[in-house]
Amino acid sequence: MATTRSGTGRVDRPYRALPVSVPTRIALRWHARADRRAGLPLGMAPDSTPVLQSLTARHGEACERERTRFVADVRPIDVRLGRLEAELPSLRAMLDDRSAEVARATVPLTEHQLTRRLAGEQGLPAALVRQRRQTTHDRALEVARAAQLTAQRTVDELLSEQAQLRAGRQNRAEITCSRVLRFGDFTRRQAAIYRRALVRKHPDREALTHEWQTDLAPAPPWATPDALLLSTRDAGVAA
Repeated sequence: MATTRSGTGRVDRPYRALPVSVPTRIALRWHARADRRAGLPLGMAPDSTPVLQSLTARHGEACERERTRFVADVRPIDVRLGRLEAELPSLRAMLDDRSAEVARATVPLTEHQLTRRLAGEQGLPAALVRQRRQTTHDRALEVARAAQLTAQRTVDELLSEQAQLRAGRQNRAEITCSRVLRFGDFTRRQAAIYRRALVRKHPDREALTHEWQTDLAPAPPWATPDALLLSTRDAGVAA
C-alpha cells in the first residue's frame, strides 16, 4: 500500500499498487535478453532502449488521459460553483436588508404611535386603539423575522452546497493524482524488471549498474491536487 504526496504536504489517499502480471514479467525479461544481444542500451539516459521509450510513452498517455477525465468530471461542478458565486452576493445583501427590517421592527412603539387613531377609529376607546397599534406592530415583526429566516436558510443552503461542491472537486483531484502516481510507480517497477534482466550478464554491467540513469516516468508537474485544480483553471475551466 502506498500513499500519494503533494507539493504542499501529504495527501491522505492510500492506493493499492498495480501488480505486474506474470506474462508481462516474462515479456520484459525476453525483451531485455534480446536487447542485450543487440548491444543496447545506447547511452545512459533513462529511456535509452525501445522498451523504456514505450513505457515512458504509455505513462505520458495515461497521465494525460487521467487529466482529461478530471477536467470532464469537474466541469459541471465548476459551472454550478460559478453560478453560486454569482448568486451569493445578492442573497447576502437581501439577508442584510431582512436583518435591518427586523432591527427596525423590534423598536418599541412610541406613545404617540400607540395612541394614533386611524380613519374610522375616532369613537373607539383609547385602550382598544393601543391594542390595535401594538397588534399591527407585533405582526409586522413576525413577518420581518420570517423573511429574515427564509433569507438566512437560502444563504445557508447555498453555502453548504458550495462547500460540498468544493470538497467534491478536491476529492476528484486527489483521486486523479493518486491514479497518476500509481501508474508512475507501476511503470517504474516494469522498467526495473526489464533493467535487471538486461544488466544481468551484460558486458558493460559494471558501468550500467553505476551510471545508467533510472529516473523514469516522473510525475507531471500538475500531479498534486492544488496544482491540478490550478492547471484546469489556467486551461480555461471556470473555477
